[in-house]
Amino acid sequence: MVWLAGLLVVGYLVGMGIWSSRRTNREICPGLEITITDFNERQYVTETDLTKMLQQKSLYPVGKTVASISTEDIERAVISHPMVRQAECYKTQAGTVCIRLTQRIPVLRVVSGDDSYFVDIDRTRMPIQESVTTPVLLADGNIGERMARNELADLAIWITDNPYWIEKIASVHVVNPKMVYLIQKPDGTHLILGEVNGFRRKLGKLRTLYDKGFEQIGWRTYKEIDLRYTGQVVGRN
Repeated sequence: MVWLAGLLVVGYLVGMGIWSSRRTNREICPGLEITITDFNERQYVTETDLTKMLQQKSLYPVGKTVASISTEDIERAVISHPMVRQAECYKTQAGTVCIRLTQRIPVLRVVSGDDSYFVDIDRTRMPIQESVTTPVLLADGNIGERMARNELADLAIWITDNPYWIEKIASVHVVNPKMVYLIQKPDGTHLILGEVNGFRRKLGKLRTLYDKGFEQIGWRTYKEIDLRYTGQVVGRN
């Protein structure tokens, strides 16, 4: 008899689960909750932007039956937004659809000929967006996309994360891959890197000169400061 009672309990629970699932699937989605986890750091995309996009794609879930809502389709649509880096979409037991996302972080603006675009922290090309109002390092000149997404992205990420150099470097100018200049602010001095490779060592030499050398010989302003040579910094007027 004990085993029979157990079977009845299991059968009841399974039946209740199926009934509850069917009831939930007939329910109407009561709301959409969008969480932009890094909104305090940057406001490149808003809840209004995403709501409008879902409405345009006929994916806005509110008012639809829970069973008819594809969280996968919504997630793909949100990730397709040019300012969204990562996203996840899921339903709550109450039928509410929730979206959590992080935004892309542009670190470099490239202007080369008629082409203009951002490169983000993941070294991915992205279109220019008016919502990006925070300063982004500018690189112009003869720049191929491969160079922009590799050497120049490495340089831009490093400068952006370096409080000392982000205050000193205004922009990057590329003549060709072997002749790259950094434009220093506020005086416009050209810092000649040559190739981008080794930029940490080259700028390290210059900082040593700024921090220690100029204290002894006095501060000097040059039109160009050449960092291409091992063990020395060459200033030219």
